[in-house]
Amino acid sequence: MGVFFCPPTKAGKYRMSLYSEFLADAKEMIADFGVAGSANSGAITFSCLISDPAVSTVLEAGGYCERTQYTVRLPAVTASWSQPDGSIGASAATLSGGVPIASLAQGKKIVAGGKTVRITTQTYKPGSAWITLVVIDDNQ
Repeated sequence: MGVFFCPPTKAGKYRMSLYSEFLADAKEMIADFGVAGSANSGAITFSCLISDPAVSTVLEAGGYCERTQYTVRLPAVTASWSQPDGSIGASAATLSGGVPIASLAQGKKIVAGGKTVRITTQTYKPGSAWITLVVIDDNQ
């Protein structure tokens, strides 16, 4: 089996990480298709992507219930940023110390696209440009 070889770059230059390249793409997608979102009772605002609803049947104490869930994605940024049109991309960092902020933890409420939802699952892969949240309607 051969070994992969990456030739060195020119002196004085360095290669950008995939994170920085993909983060710019994530911000562009948010600028084009994003909806308003907030966390921490509106103290933190951001733009995000929200999926179409997915309805599933779950067994709860007392019987079967239908649960509506969504996937919310927001850029994993380490500082606030503005979109090209001047609107807020994020009013604060969504990633701190390499992990998503506490306001995006499982069990917390956020607003995404005008819907108040509760986070059931949070996924972030170190070095990724996205934080992905699986959320359910807050009244479930």
